[in-house]
Amino acid sequence: MKAKHSDSLIIVWRIAQFEAKQLRASAIEPVHLFIALCKIVDVDLPELISKNMPDRNEILEESLRETRRIRTIFRVADVNAKILRRNLRRIFVREQSDARNPKPIRRSSASKDVFGEAEHFAEATNEKVYPVHLLYALMLSADKDRDTELAEMGISKKRLLNVAKRDVFTFRMQELSASKAARARLN
Repeated sequence: MKAKHSDSLIIVWRIAQFEAKQLRASAIEPVHLFIALCKIVDVDLPELISKNMPDRNEILEESLRETRRIRTIFRVADVNAKILRRNLRRIFVREQSDARNPKPIRRSSASKDVFGEAEHFAEATNEKVYPVHLLYALMLSADKDRDTELAEMGISKKRLLNVAKRDVFTFRMQELSASKAARARLN
């Protein structure tokens, strides 16, 4: 069974699509997904999610929770998301396509591969695919330019990778333990 994408992941995907258009890319590349993850921690989510959406409260609640996970990973790994995304934008500016093109930009094969890895991690933890799964998959993927920028900023890729990995594989366990403890109190 294929893992289901969470609403918070779809928001990250839309931000990546916007970033790719702004950078005049012909496809959504893994770097655009990484920039979107760096941007989601600074976005005003209540303003971003339409007030007319039927499940707005649930989507907003999930998005805030999942964004908090990404923000925590960045804080623990000592990543300044705003500076990192600005530096990555500067490096990856391309003049490959017309930014005014109204057609949606699709994911590249490399981005689809990263999504596939994120789906595998979600399946392993019995969850929907959340932004944290995407972050972990991105950090495992090879990207020389991104890694060079991380090193130049003094960010340890290994530390970021380990913090993301720990969150992916322990968050669900903590959630299950908390729910068991709550049920035990009710008994």
